[in-house]
Amino acid sequence: MATFKARARAVDMLGRQQIAGIPTAINELFKNAHDAYAENVIGDYFRDENVLVIRDDGFGMTHRDFLEKWLVVGTESKVNAGSSLHSSHGEQRPILGEKGIGRLAVAAVGPQVMVLTRSANDPFLTFSLVNWTLFTAPGIDLEEVEIPVRRIPIGELPSRDDVHELVRSVRENLRILEGRITENIAQMVQHEISALEDLDPAILSQRMAGPSLREASGTQFWITPTDEMLAYDVSGDPKDDQEASPLFRTLIGFSDTMVPGNPPPPMVAHFYDHRSREVTLDVIGDGEFFTPQDFQLADHQISGRFDEYGQFTGQVSVYGREPVSHVVHWPGSRGNRTLCGEFNLNLAYVQGNKSQSRLGDEDFNRLARKLARVGGLYVYRDRVRMLPYGRSDFDWLDIERERSKSASDYFWSYRRMFGVVGIDSKENFRLQEKAGREGFRANAAYREFRDLLQNFLVQTARDFFREDSTDDSWRITRSELEREAEARRRHDKQSRARRADFRRDLHKAERRLNEGAPEREVGSLLRELEVSLADATSDTDLARASEKVVVAETRALRAVIEIRSSYRVSRPRGVAIPKSVAQDWDNYQREFEVLERGLLDEIRREIERRSSAAAERLGSALDRRRRLESGIKTRISDAQGTLGRTHRQAAEIAEAIRDTLMRQAAEKRKSFEDECRHVLLELASVNTDGLSDQDIADIRRSLEDRIDGALSRDLAQLNQLIDRANMALGTEGDRSEGDFVDVIGSLEQEVVSLRDRADEDLELAQLGLALQVINHEFSSSIRAVRNNLRRLKSWADANKALRPVYADLRASFEHLDAYLRLFTPLNRRLYRRDTIMKGAEVERFLLDLFQERITQEGIQFEATAEFRAAKVRAYPSTLYPVFVNLVDNAIYWLSTRGNPRTLRLDYRNGQWIVEDNGPGVPTVDQARIFELGFSRKPNGRGMGLHISRDVLKKDAWSLSLSTSPLGGARFTLGEPHDDSKSSSKEQEIADTLALDFDA
Repeated sequence: MATFKARARAVDMLGRQQIAGIPTAINELFKNAHDAYAENVIGDYFRDENVLVIRDDGFGMTHRDFLEKWLVVGTESKVNAGSSLHSSHGEQRPILGEKGIGRLAVAAVGPQVMVLTRSANDPFLTFSLVNWTLFTAPGIDLEEVEIPVRRIPIGELPSRDDVHELVRSVRENLRILEGRITENIAQMVQHEISALEDLDPAILSQRMAGPSLREASGTQFWITPTDEMLAYDVSGDPKDDQEASPLFRTLIGFSDTMVPGNPPPPMVAHFYDHRSREVTLDVIGDGEFFTPQDFQLADHQISGRFDEYGQFTGQVSVYGREPVSHVVHWPGSRGNRTLCGEFNLNLAYVQGNKSQSRLGDEDFNRLARKLARVGGLYVYRDRVRMLPYGRSDFDWLDIERERSKSASDYFWSYRRMFGVVGIDSKENFRLQEKAGREGFRANAAYREFRDLLQNFLVQTARDFFREDSTDDSWRITRSELEREAEARRRHDKQSRARRADFRRDLHKAERRLNEGAPEREVGSLLRELEVSLADATSDTDLARASEKVVVAETRALRAVIEIRSSYRVSRPRGVAIPKSVAQDWDNYQREFEVLERGLLDEIRREIERRSSAAAERLGSALDRRRRLESGIKTRISDAQGTLGRTHRQAAEIAEAIRDTLMRQAAEKRKSFEDECRHVLLELASVNTDGLSDQDIADIRRSLEDRIDGALSRDLAQLNQLIDRANMALGTEGDRSEGDFVDVIGSLEQEVVSLRDRADEDLELAQLGLALQVINHEFSSSIRAVRNNLRRLKSWADANKALRPVYADLRASFEHLDAYLRLFTPLNRRLYRRDTIMKGAEVERFLLDLFQERITQEGIQFEATAEFRAAKVRAYPSTLYPVFVNLVDNAIYWLSTRGNPRTLRLDYRNGQWIVEDNGPGVPTVDQARIFELGFSRKPNGRGMGLHISRDVLKKDAWSLSLSTSPLGGARFTLGEPHDDSKSSSKEQEIADTLALDFDA
């Protein structure tokens, strides 16, 4: 093994004090990867192993470079290095690191590091162990500290044995220094290198996706044990999950990716938190930072450049309007060039109140969450972020302090903006970074830099975002948005109230119907009628007795109308109702129709029959005319009273809004009065002589129906006018040809339905993602089990006592592994190529999955010869889950009935059939069987069939239900016609992986 003796002062331990903290140290290592022309830099924090790996795919180092440059702190190895290096795309990168700070950054993360590096021209990988604690020992020459270095052939990674060899070398160095270093330091070093004894880089690398040193060049730093603060810096405060962690705030947005039109960044950065073997989080994932789409979505955008005199020239877009050119002068110039140099500014801003923003709810809430975590004005030098600018807790332009003086005048808020100040090494060289990477030095150039930006913010607030600004775009649009938001708020409030009233009335009516209240009320009504008729027939005065019969009949019929009205619930127009309430409404309408056409019609006929019988007993011939006139006039009076009350309500609202509404209301009333007059004229022409009681009842019902029809028509139109008045208060008359209330109601119903569907899709997406994670992590775990079983076999071969244990474990594992393989054809990511699917393969797959359940339930599983021979070009990830769902459902329902139990797969005329002889699907359920959430299974969620049909539909297939000749359910999968086939885009994971077998 080669060793390298550290030169005197090679490790300046004071250098570690130059690093502000662990996140800053990791950021510095990321910058070193940039300088090495890496295209990817990745941090991997393995919590269980207490190991941090920083790796890149840059040029790496030769063995000689590592010994003579990297191990020597403070060398000028990077000076002018960029002149001879270029990335794979040919561009030359400016150097960001300097004076070996990156090497010292490693020591800030942990007391020792294993370095793995390989240059593209080097057939060997350089492998070394550096323990920083040894360099802190007083009283020894730094030349006496030996740093072990090994060379590993290409294609291999260091193994546990290689690590042990480095550890032995350090221990040997400790033995030589024994007595010359303190016992405390010796024990610390022993403890630190002991942490490496179980570390196998070759094995742990299998858990790391991305750059590898087996074939490619690059550098990796394996730091262990890590500083105790690393876990906190990665996760943040567990008591405040809304606050971003220190590492997140430092590394997020490492490269400039938010400005529209910019080329891709030269290097992509990731940091993975391996919380366990099963759970890995990308701490600074792509979706966490602002994107060009976010920038363009923002309410306001400003883009431009500050020239050498500090004058800004650019464009300003307010509320997404066409950008206007704008110039901001800097009074501090006085004709002199600025010391800070020219630079670019791209700034986006989102209004703080949703009512003042043009963004939709989803985009506003999403950007609000991002702004709370990573909002701010970032500084990028050569498109790499400068710390700590952009951090939400570092308001380097004193924006919030200025805002606190006068929010109306200043406008800007630091937590509502995001943007980029772009500088470069050549033009802005006087902006010098502090050694500890804590921002720019407070020199004259930096003071000018801040002053330029602060003046710019003050001036643009005056020019665009104040009540007295010359450009009134912001003021006018903001007022419009506020008016629209207030109108939506009022409408939502009214809709919620009317929706709640409707739901309450609906449930009340349903409850009374289910409890048999109408039957009780009708029974009471008949008893009262009998009492009244008995009193009438016992009266000796014939005229008075006849009058009593008419009054009793009229009162009873009026009571029937009141009963009907008490159960009549009207759906509010112009108001959307949720899906669950809509289903209740449909059920109620069917029940009310049964009540109206059944019980109430029957009771009306019974009232008429009993009244006629009483009249006959009295022998009154004039009874028919009097009863007919009394009934019709009473109905007219009641209808007029109802309409009159509605008219007064409409008139009150109409008077407050428009005279035209009042005229329309009067026209509706006149229309009804005309109909009533026509009914009275027709009534006057009726000759009751020679008419039977049934004839009288028929005439009466016909005239009453005309009155009720006119009442319903004109009452509905008056209610429509009332709704228009309430919803269009303060607007000019409704000049649209369509129905304003119906249009609003339709749009609102569509929004509610989309929201319901979005909630349902979210649940499906979460299930799908969970299944994908389980499949992925299960596969990783199975690989580990598989490897360990191979190792256990050698022990079992040598130890007879272990053989039964090994055999049982292997049998159980193979059973489990077989189930894992069943996931493969269900995974859309793996199977998005259409292939020739055969029925025999589908049969075999289903038997592999369900054989045990089929046997337990005593089911005869059949596949016809036509099914086995059938072929179709399709996506396995589309069809396999559908067959799984259908067969799973069939097995369940077959288990609820006696023998024989048959499940059959068939194929006829381009249709794949799954049928059984189970209980089938009731006729009342067949129309709803594919609805999301509908299920007759105990604890069923009703997702499988809905998802199956939707997934098939996207690939031009169909899924239908009918009754099987076997007596149960038959589900038919129809192949797409040739003229309807089309290539499908990658579908959302929720469409396929979120299968629910509880339909």
